[in-house]
Amino acid sequence: MPDVAGLLQLHNAHGDSAVISLYGAQLLSWQTADGREHLYCTPEPSLKPGASIRGGVPVCFPQFSGRGALPKHGLVRNLVWQIDGDVLSGAGQDVAYARLSLSDSDATRALWPHSFALQLQVELGAGWVSVALNVTNTGDSAFDFTTALHTYLATPDVRNAGVAQLGKVRFTDTTVGNDEAIHDGSVLRIADETDNIYWEPPAALVLQQDGKQFLQIEQQGFADSVIWNPGPIKAAQLGDMPAQDWTRMLCIEAAQIGHPVRLSPQATWRGLQRLGRAV
Repeated sequence: MPDVAGLLQLHNAHGDSAVISLYGAQLLSWQTADGREHLYCTPEPSLKPGASIRGGVPVCFPQFSGRGALPKHGLVRNLVWQIDGDVLSGAGQDVAYARLSLSDSDATRALWPHSFALQLQVELGAGWVSVALNVTNTGDSAFDFTTALHTYLATPDVRNAGVAQLGKVRFTDTTVGNDEAIHDGSVLRIADETDNIYWEPPAALVLQQDGKQFLQIEQQGFADSVIWNPGPIKAAQLGDMPAQDWTRMLCIEAAQIGHPVRLSPQATWRGLQRLGRAV
């Protein structure tokens, strides 16, 4: 895990643990009671001002990737969030819990002229963790946004991994353009750079490793899913992760991209991703 100031530790009664950075409200680590780390985080984070942390669960808002006029992945993954309310953690907690919050500022309004309040809620249970994003429009007029939880999962070797239960769903392979195709329903294998947006796939996916169930990934509120891995060539160009680490991670992201959310004044939208150890 990178050396990041402002870390919040969570523990529960079952021996699970999690680490959240106040910088970006980013879940950086999730370990189950057996000591296995389930999130990838770069050991070589960028030290540039305004840079984000590559790994864990970055929050993309109010724009996904470069699909718009804002900075890539929006405005909030390189801002310091505040702890909101009590943190429930320790040997007496069946489910540990923390909530972080962020509101618009002069800096965000200079780029995106809207008033908003965000809450990120992390719950840590026995063999599972959930991350929920609440977006509230605190202004006087509606606004549109796209969003994602850009989750980096740790894999022993992504070349022996697979994503199951995608079904026969529309997807866009953005490495070759924006043409749509239909996934054939098979297990998705990762051998090179992969950057696919799956439009309204099943809400529950399975990450396999060596042909066995490894993690269960569920989402609510988010309509789309993104599966991303830089592959060996792009990983060597990133500069903030070891080139060989492309084999150690796979992003399976809960996203709202195809149909931006239109949020009325004082309304709240909620999206959630839950990661669970396969049993």
